[in-house]
Amino acid sequence: MPPTPTVIGGPEPAGFGSCRSCAFFETGSIALCYSCANDKMRPPPEHRCDVCDQALTNPVAVCSNALCSSTDRAFVWNASIALKSGELEQMIWRVKKGRWAWGTVFSRVILGFLYDNMEEIDGVDAIIPMPALLPAGADPRTDHARFAIEQAMEQDERGLPFVVDPPLLIKTRATDKMRNTSSAADRRAVSDQLFESLVVPDAERVRGREIMVYDDVFTSGSTLNAVARRLKAAGAAAVYGLTLARQTWR
Repeated sequence: MPPTPTVIGGPEPAGFGSCRSCAFFETGSIALCYSCANDKMRPPPEHRCDVCDQALTNPVAVCSNALCSSTDRAFVWNASIALKSGELEQMIWRVKKGRWAWGTVFSRVILGFLYDNMEEIDGVDAIIPMPALLPAGADPRTDHARFAIEQAMEQDERGLPFVVDPPLLIKTRATDKMRNTSSAADRRAVSDQLFESLVVPDAERVRGREIMVYDDVFTSGSTLNAVARRLKAAGAAAVYGLTLARQTWR
């Protein structure tokens, strides 16, 4: 990416992570905010898995994420915009703590990435948020993925195939949290729970289509895999993932 564009005759951007105090927080362009974010975000490594963006020791190394080579994998690949670290990690944490306005910035980052990588969505028929089930009376912005996609739809300048309402996929009941798992067996169990909780309301809107699912963080891919399994069971031709941040494995 080129350096952050200079704003002639006006203030400079405050810098990614200081967005709330930035003069362009409400009015910043997609190009300006994405370029500013790229000054601070860590991109996925040069040598990485073609499926999950996990770092590899060399170009021909086998990914340590077992799902990538499993016959149970239902998604094609996941594209991560950046690694979950630094300012981006802090901003994701703030959103999860209820500071929803960061979702507007995230939407510009999502759009900027897609505009710069249009080959990632070549043939994609729909870009949807990871489905969530909110408690009764919850602020709808608590659904972080949906809120970011809604904001992206409002700011999109190229007619990207975002779909929110009516949803292609819904979650019908609560499931255990993937972040609380500590083993591959635990992740499979929670993934199965999630699969059983998901419903495609209208299979005709899914059948034969290629669908991209957006989420804020990708770790092992177990959540995305459950969603892909359900969509493909309803007839989807292919499922891809798009995430703001790739969790680095330690």
